[in-house]
Amino acid sequence: MDCGQSKPPLPRIEPNLRRLRAVGEVARCGSVRRAAQTLYLTQPTVTRAVQKLERDIGLPLFERTAGGMTCTPYGNAVSRRARLMQAHLDKAGVELAALQQGLCDRPPSALAHALTHRHLQALIAIADHGTQSAAAAQLQISQPAVTQALSNLEQLAGLPLLLRTSRGMAATAAGEVLIRRGKLALAELAALRSDIAEHLGMVMGSVNVGVLPLAGTLLVPRAINRLLQTHPDLHVSLVDGPYDTLLQKLRCGDLDVVVGPLRTPCPAHDVQQQALFDGELSVIARKGHPLGQQRGLVLADLHNWPWVLPGSRTPARLLIERVMRNAGLDVPDNPVEANGLATLRALLMESDRITIISRHQIYFEERGELLGVLPVKLEDTARSIGITTRIDASHPQGVLALLEQLRSVAAEPLLA
Repeated sequence: MDCGQSKPPLPRIEPNLRRLRAVGEVARCGSVRRAAQTLYLTQPTVTRAVQKLERDIGLPLFERTAGGMTCTPYGNAVSRRARLMQAHLDKAGVELAALQQGLCDRPPSALAHALTHRHLQALIAIADHGTQSAAAAQLQISQPAVTQALSNLEQLAGLPLLLRTSRGMAATAAGEVLIRRGKLALAELAALRSDIAEHLGMVMGSVNVGVLPLAGTLLVPRAINRLLQTHPDLHVSLVDGPYDTLLQKLRCGDLDVVVGPLRTPCPAHDVQQQALFDGELSVIARKGHPLGQQRGLVLADLHNWPWVLPGSRTPARLLIERVMRNAGLDVPDNPVEANGLATLRALLMESDRITIISRHQIYFEERGELLGVLPVKLEDTARSIGITTRIDASHPQGVLALLEQLRSVAAEPLLA
């Protein structure tokens, strides 16, 4: 598409799960009549669902022939996302049935076919904001509507989904199942707009990236900048935080990928890891540090200097402690503990403190001659840096383009 040619806006697809199910079933069955039978709906209801979605998208989803309904390329894209969405809702029904331990005689599929966008929207908002009033304000609907949606959903689930605590409403085990599966189902719906754009020759939509410290200074920013040079219509959201928080967001569909140090073994059965490069640790201090001109330094020579170390029990701290143990040393007495790079940089620059981190994290400070690497050899500090994604994720084109950029950047000499 020419740069001067205006691009059509992405279609606004109403978040109607029942409508998407109907289209998916028509695609599977090849006719409205058979789809209506399997969905226990009337043929006019299914026909209206297909027509409404076609009007939303502005494109034909099916070719109507005497032999039935055949998907267009756009219909294939919609039906594919409909199947993925329904698979998550079906799994929610199975997982809730296991929690019910035979107390409910309804088949697991009954819940999956009865869920609506309003049900999931209300449950997720209450869990996120802690109260029904706050959820209603966020959703811009009335509190009674939120209350009614939650009540209906708990009746369908056959289990309490939220409990009132001193800190607000908190999800039960059943609620956590439905929140996670519901978010994954809604993520498929959100990805549908990107799929339609791809069929129109555009790469648009959202890319949500969890960023861990070893990747946030150089790898991810460089990959994002290159991605947006090629696909400027993408919306990219970067989220940092503790590893466990980012992993949870990834597993429920709030994030498309987490970039940073990988875990051994893989932390969950439903995610996969791909190593991009090995990042080693170095001893870092301010430029002009008294130790900077000394040669032949070993780790023991640094033990009595003031230190800044990562927080206790973090993977980075545990690695540093192992390195020191291997050198026959204890952890330095009374170090300042800091995890944030901005705070760490200020502590180092305004004192003679030293730390152990990756050079990737001080790339710009080293280029600007603010911080530098002390000539100390550290043994066995390599950590695999890479990407973590969901095993069952079907990424839209924007996410796939980012993953390719991450691999390309990581293959370059980053510190050159």
